[in-house]
Amino acid sequence: MKIKSIEARNISIPLNRPIHNPAFKFTHCKYTIVTVTTDEGITGWSFSFGMHHTKAVVDELAEILVGEEIDTRRLYEKMKRTQAVRWDRGGISMRALSAIDIALWDIVGKSCGLPLYRLLGCYREEIPVYYSGGHYPVDSTKTSDMLDYLEQDIGKGLDRGFSSFKIKIGGAAVSQDLERIAFCRKLIGPDRRLMVDAFCAYEADVIIPMAKKFEQYDIGFLEEPVALDDIPGCAYVAANVSMPVALGESHYTMAQFRDIINSKAARILQPDVAYVGGITGFMQYAGIAAYHGLRLAPHWCHDLSVQLALSIPQIRELEYMDQNSALFLIQKVIANPVTASNGIVRAPEGAGHGLVLDEKAVERYLA
Repeated sequence: MKIKSIEARNISIPLNRPIHNPAFKFTHCKYTIVTVTTDEGITGWSFSFGMHHTKAVVDELAEILVGEEIDTRRLYEKMKRTQAVRWDRGGISMRALSAIDIALWDIVGKSCGLPLYRLLGCYREEIPVYYSGGHYPVDSTKTSDMLDYLEQDIGKGLDRGFSSFKIKIGGAAVSQDLERIAFCRKLIGPDRRLMVDAFCAYEADVIIPMAKKFEQYDIGFLEEPVALDDIPGCAYVAANVSMPVALGESHYTMAQFRDIINSKAARILQPDVAYVGGITGFMQYAGIAAYHGLRLAPHWCHDLSVQLALSIPQIRELEYMDQNSALFLIQKVIANPVTASNGIVRAPEGAGHGLVLDEKAVERYLA
């Protein structure tokens, strides 16, 4: 079975409500949809961030892939060699590679008549997810408005039966964020898990004393406490706070994850299947995590990463954001999105990754 064509399309989905995090404001989610068609008529698809830039790299990679047999590992290595010559092995080029790799695995699963988690080796049939939200309103910096926004957002998760939650910090004054953390702990109660995501907003000497103040609220992990390329700084934080540090959503290469591990900068790794090389790349990181005794907590799209989570023991939970969330609205172009029931998800029915692209929705959001 050979690749007949690779098509990349850009979409832009407006948020239900504009938000901001410590880095920037969000008004739209922008994706590149990648569709791979074979000479036997089997089609696979996937997506990633980056839109125009990602599409440009996908189009370049298509030139070396069309006509090739669908051998996932060989094509993964071929794309990585091309990256080394034309661009680099991080950022946009890895997002493009990832989308193609996932689409190829979708085809392999469909040709075998198996969901990917069965093809990769089933470990479980369902997995917990945590409700990821707790951003900031764009129209106010008043603490009362931030708390109102937090109550509305986290309240949705409570109403739907979630038992784990993650909120952002770093987008307000330290005193305000400490108040937000205390408020959220009180809101969800003592028995539910609470994590915080600093979105690379702090210097080590600021987040360490801050973390000592919020450790009383039983924080499950502290995510991205310092600048993403400051691995020594993150290691310093990890050695001086009581809760585990989580890191990796903004890292794309094996060398970066090697540095994180060797520096003991994190106990929880957060690779994103749409960033680190798709299914092929992610499985390599799973092996490294197992070797070093580290947990994996995949970043972002549970609709895709559920297939990995059901086959990899080191994944204990997934990040959850659906089309009713504040951010990452890819589910608006998926006809059968993966929906949590009381904080638990299962893989969608069907072979491959099981997700069905809603072509009418794609047409509506084309950019």
